[in-house]
Amino acid sequence: PIAPPVAPMNLLLHRLFWRLGWVDHPEQRGEAVAIYPALVVCEECDALYSRQALAENEVARCTRCGSTLGRGHRLTPEGLLALAVTALIVFVMGNATDIVTLDLGGISVEATLPQAIAQTWDTGQQAVAVLAGATAFAFPLLVILLRLYVLVPLVLGRRSAAFLPAMRALHWVTRWSMVEVFLLGTLVAIVRSAGLASVVPGVGIYCYAVLTVLLTAEHVAGLHGLWWRADRLKA
Repeated sequence: PIAPPVAPMNLLLHRLFWRLGWVDHPEQRGEAVAIYPALVVCEECDALYSRQALAENEVARCTRCGSTLGRGHRLTPEGLLALAVTALIVFVMGNATDIVTLDLGGISVEATLPQAIAQTWDTGQQAVAVLAGATAFAFPLLVILLRLYVLVPLVLGRRSAAFLPAMRALHWVTRWSMVEVFLLGTLVAIVRSAGLASVVPGVGIYCYAVLTVLLTAEHVAGLHGLWWRADRLKA
């Protein structure tokens, strides 16, 4: 059968997602996509290996270039799901509460992260506002939601229908989640402002500190165990 024509905008978006590695090549639209969780490809030299179960602290490396293929971790998918749920709760708290409180000359100013981003935009620093909103809000939220989307079905004993694009997106988005950079920058700003005004860290900054630990723990666990678990389940 002849495939229906594709709108130019849809084709443009499909090509963009293909460049990001989220979907297949535009010429393969409509074709069934096979998933091979039992195989792992080296990201550096494209060597292909059979995925093996890794014990705690065991590392699999490419025999051709020596890059890391996977890392064993004590956290099971159930443990990773608990971390993801906790990270979502902490993320909501971190954005609903004040990041910092400034007291200058009797005037007290409190701001949450969304308010700080909006004020940065209003002052004419649109590039800084977009960068802060993406790395400290959008990308961390996407990481958490994608992990929940992947982990909940795995814990329930099945694989989600969109497991492959979700894992691709998770692999890409994780690189741009920079909560620790935002936390470090905020702490530097607090220290530098201490000489000009009374600065009191709010609940939000502590929530982001906890969020940094949670996301780091999930990142260190890697995706190897999730692929291994998915290999034993049906979509």
